[in-house]
Amino acid sequence: MNLKIKKLNDIKYIIIGLFFFFSLSFCSPLGEQEKHSIILKSIYKTLYFLHPTPISIDNDFSQKVYDNFFEKLDNQKRFFLQKDLEDLSLYREKIDDFWIHGDPTFFNVIMKRFFIRVKEAEYICFQILKKSFDFNKKETYILGKQKFSYPKNQKEWIEKWRKYLKYMTLLEIITSTKQKEITSTKQKEIWKHAFFNEKKRYRKKVEEYIQEYFRKIKIKKESDWFSIYVNVITSQYDPHTNYFSPKEKEIFDLNISGQTEGIGVELQDDKGFPTVVKLISGGPAWKNKKIEIGDRIIRVATNVNSESKNIVGMLLENSIRLIRGKKGSEVKLTIQKKNGSIEEVILTRDVIEKKEIFAKSVIILDKNKNKYGLICLPEFYFNPENKNGRNAARDMKKIIQELKKENIKGILIDIRNNGGGSLDAVIEISGFFLGKVPILQIGKPNKKKKILKSHENKILWTGPLVILVNEFSASASEILAAAIKDYKRGIIVGSDQTYGKGTIQTIYPLNRFLHFNEKLGALKLTINKFYRVNGSSTQLKGVNSDIVLPRKNTKNKFLKFMEKNQTNSMKWDYTDPIPSIRYYYKNLYIENIKHKSIKRLKKNKDFITIYKTMQSLENQFPNEKKISLNWKEFFYENLKIKKRNENLKKLKNNLNTFGTKTFPIFYRILSKESEKQKEWKKNLYSDFYDVSECINILRDFNEIPQ
Repeated sequence: MNLKIKKLNDIKYIIIGLFFFFSLSFCSPLGEQEKHSIILKSIYKTLYFLHPTPISIDNDFSQKVYDNFFEKLDNQKRFFLQKDLEDLSLYREKIDDFWIHGDPTFFNVIMKRFFIRVKEAEYICFQILKKSFDFNKKETYILGKQKFSYPKNQKEWIEKWRKYLKYMTLLEIITSTKQKEITSTKQKEIWKHAFFNEKKRYRKKVEEYIQEYFRKIKIKKESDWFSIYVNVITSQYDPHTNYFSPKEKEIFDLNISGQTEGIGVELQDDKGFPTVVKLISGGPAWKNKKIEIGDRIIRVATNVNSESKNIVGMLLENSIRLIRGKKGSEVKLTIQKKNGSIEEVILTRDVIEKKEIFAKSVIILDKNKNKYGLICLPEFYFNPENKNGRNAARDMKKIIQELKKENIKGILIDIRNNGGGSLDAVIEISGFFLGKVPILQIGKPNKKKKILKSHENKILWTGPLVILVNEFSASASEILAAAIKDYKRGIIVGSDQTYGKGTIQTIYPLNRFLHFNEKLGALKLTINKFYRVNGSSTQLKGVNSDIVLPRKNTKNKFLKFMEKNQTNSMKWDYTDPIPSIRYYYKNLYIENIKHKSIKRLKKNKDFITIYKTMQSLENQFPNEKKISLNWKEFFYENLKIKKRNENLKKLKNNLNTFGTKTFPIFYRILSKESEKQKEWKKNLYSDFYDVSECINILRDFNEIPQ
């Protein structure tokens, strides 16, 4: 959960501030190495004073950073040789000292070696692609995320690239548009022709991909690589303590607020050209009518009087930063149209909203004409730079008030895949259903804790409530689910448990005490744990659903991404519960509702059978396997995968049909439908089994006497 806690430990901040003021405030303009050193020192001191679980900065720490940074730079083991690890091993137990003293030496040395290997690998690839591949030869390529080993010598290195490029060529042939609609009988002969008569054409396409791949590696700035290095270090403390470069901080603010200031286009890198792939409805570019999908932006003047800068070949995110700017300011773009003509366009920047993260709702009408409100909340969004900006709590309040006017019988809040956001927002939203009561505790076990309460004196919604969760409902989502569960205010439905992130972060600007014109970025720092009102931490264990939907209780391939499976996750613990919690519903009443739902779910054997068959099909082809590079074996293996995918598609269609028939209803959108809301409504049909059972549970609230 990315949070801003207003009051941290002021004394510790003063100590950090004084340290940097006396040691750094009289520096001249910074060079890149000086900047790196200051960032390292600043983050080290901040973590030393403020991280709740300090770690030992020793040789073990050093070895982990050493291994992990190699892994980050080259996780497929295609660039570095075993010799590189041996040559640089003298640094393996020195990184702890470098970290303490803000010394970027290891970063500099490893990056120098990395770029030498990148240049050599590029040359090797183009040499390999000059020659034909032997598609009759029986050999395999390992695909997946196994523990790859570094090549022992030049010969092994070249062989590794050769197999990869051969595999890429096979993929290019398999995905060629000619063959998509041909039956399997004829397809084999077409393939054979492609492998032996058109292979030069397909190798040429692979060469273009590889050229683009290396181009993107080479245009990355040193600051981008340095950010990766720093985050390898901070991840040793916990998975949620991260360094943001100035560029990454801008992206973070956009993601958490859902708002940016720009021209309203989505761009994609097409061989170095920033190319328009979408115009955002209502944005400046959309209103201007002179920019179309497929147009390329080749030059940018950040204002009408400044010199235009060529952005062809620039890293896409850097091009986007030039195009963005303050609302009301003008930007001049040089556009290459699809027909090849060149035009200049001047646009006035405006606020652009990322509407997909905002709360939205529909009304669900059952067969008895009873209305139920479904609210989807993808994030607990807020604007870090503007307290009056758009906020999840304000939007939720407005939606609930609108739903009440429709005389709804219950509310379902869907927070599946909601990774968290603002602590203030979730406390306020919890208060809409609980009133002014303790929502969570912050602090350490056996010590005085801060109890956070909602400011809502009056409960906004007193009727039936269901919260729908899954394994990726995290942080702020878990605070809401836990509070509703602990006060027996509603029913939690979905996966066996939520994500399991029970830690709190704050954003610490590295320029806070330093007098430099250049931005140094920010540290997202874990500062504490939060605890439920019943005393339990949500860390690792998450929140257990009252009713586990059958499809959520099957083996899930995404479980490895949950908090309990992350490296360096903080441990679970507990504290004293808040005394005299008032329950909103009697325990027997809640148990009766759970019993009815479980009984109903057991009857849906057809649905469970279909879902388990899908799981079985998905597990037939593991993520990690050996791929044959013989054209005939590759062909037949592909046919198997194609058949499996067709069967999966049929099962999914059956699943969707079954889901929509489970409970006959229809939807009505409360407000005028936007494009995003139409898309969401359409997706609800393919997801309706979960939603329909939640509506059944809301009906049970109204039917079972208390």
